[in-house]
Amino acid sequence: MATYTTPRTPGTARQAPPRSAPPPRSAPPRRSAPPYRDAPRHTRPFTGPFTGPFTGAAAGPRTPRPALARRTRPRHPRAPFILLLVGLLGGTLISLLVISTTLAEGSYQITGLQQQNTNLARQEQLLTEQVAQAVSPAQIAREAEQLGMRPDPDLRFLNLKTGKVVSGHVSQADAEIDVPGYAP
Repeated sequence: MATYTTPRTPGTARQAPPRSAPPPRSAPPRRSAPPYRDAPRHTRPFTGPFTGPFTGAAAGPRTPRPALARRTRPRHPRAPFILLLVGLLGGTLISLLVISTTLAEGSYQITGLQQQNTNLARQEQLLTEQVAQAVSPAQIAREAEQLGMRPDPDLRFLNLKTGKVVSGHVSQADAEIDVPGYAP
């Protein structure tokens, strides 16, 4: 806010405008480096001896301060946290990649085993059909005729109590029955 001051007459001394009470000061936060460390060179406070009209007569000459040793910039406390987050993110991505690859490999193995199981089931069915055809009485009779065997016209029975073989003749009616696998 601008204040109006009365114009001064030539030849009179300048006076500073009246000041209002300064706001209460709180303690500044502690810092590891001075606040002017990052400021451009022309705005840094002067550190050498200086006597001039702005120092005031009561202040006397300033004593030179020793030159500040060049300090390294302190590490930001956020850097380790950021590195931790990047590491965790990278580890998570690598873990997901390994899990995905393992699951895909397992899926291929399962698919291959299912196809193999299907092929083996077909093969089992074909073999079961071949065994059923080979065991049929008609097939056995054909193979026996190829080997030169003929059906016996006499029936023979084994008596298990006495252990003797009892033979008999086949009747004409039973001999005329032509059923595959039936041998009277």
